Amino acid sequence: MKRGEWKVAIDGPFGTASEDVFRYEVVMLVGAGIGVTPFASILKSVWYKRIQNNQEVFTKKIYFYWLCPETEAFEWFADLLQSLERQMAEKDVADFLSYNIYLTRWKETEAAHFRVHHEAENDPITGLKQKTLYGKPNWDNEFTNIASKHPGTKVGVFLCGPPQLGKSLEKQCLSHTEGDVKFIFNKENF
Repeated sequence: MKRGEWKVAIDGPFGTASEDVFRYEVVMLVGAGIGVTPFASILKSVWYKRIQNNQEVFTKKIYFYWLCPETEAFEWFADLLQSLERQMAEKDVADFLSYNIYLTRWKETEAAHFRVHHEAENDPITGLKQKTLYGKPNWDNEFTNIASKHPGTKVGVFLCGPPQLGKSLEKQCLSHTEGDVKFIFNKENF
């Protein structure tokens, strides 16, 4: 081989549940606190494989949820999401990734003062187009919404977070698996 003829792509690192992400058309990724860490490489890898038209990746839609108590943790991960936002806009596939970032220790009333003084197109905390949410997600509404948008689909639900959140999501998967929509729960250990 001559110099410059090699092309190397490295994916990972992935844990056991992470490898299954690529097998679902629709995926819910839920990271709590530092539990978001394994999802950084997954998001980058799925996006890279998608733009390369990799036939082994079935993923067409990702719903990403990050639950975090304080704003300090956002800095490093917001850079990745900003990059993905930019690339998705350039490729005209902005609907590939929907994400919701929740500040779990802030209440909407506490955040109102911050928002009033920092109105902008992008979120003042993360710099992202999607605005930061406060409190905790209403999982029943989230699952209902996803089920209605993706009939006839197996939805992979992946969590890296505390056991009580895992129990809650597993219960939601069971209660929202009806007819031709199936939610399959996967717990990521980190």
